[in-house]
Amino acid sequence: RAGGVLNPEAAAEANQRDDTATRAFSSTTIKSGDGRCLFIDPTAGDFRQNLIPVQLQTCSGVAGEKWDIITKGKHIDQEGAMLVVSTVGCLNFDPRRAAGDQVVLFSCGGRADGEGKVTDSQEFAFRAGGTAQQLSPVSDTGTCLVSDGAKLGSASCNGDGNQSFTIG
Repeated sequence: RAGGVLNPEAAAEANQRDDTATRAFSSTTIKSGDGRCLFIDPTAGDFRQNLIPVQLQTCSGVAGEKWDIITKGKHIDQEGAMLVVSTVGCLNFDPRRAAGDQVVLFSCGGRADGEGKVTDSQEFAFRAGGTAQQLSPVSDTGTCLVSDGAKLGSASCNGDGNQSFTIG
């Protein structure tokens, strides 16, 4: 574990489900251009289940491959945007982190204690009606997430197949 022993109370507080949210997709997979699934290991983060690396693996149907796509709720305030949410947090892009470690799961709203409202590092452009999406952070226009070996990386958006992800 990256940050010590899991504290179940702190993890529950930090990762509260937004039952009022509008979900475009629920409990679905997100596949890279080469067919691998976005995956998280909830034991890989800190004591609140934050800072979990987002990995790519052969799809196997495990819980760590399930995601909700939220287009409206208490942690999102942009039209045409989405949150990518697992059972333990939101996909988060932080270009200040080291290359190869910029895409992690973090408490939705951006505060470790779960009290955050909205952070654009967790909002990604959303094209309604389509299952093929580029994961382009609202906070870093022109950047797309890419499948980069076993992890997600980032690059300038250019339409390459490694920048395309299929939801569902």
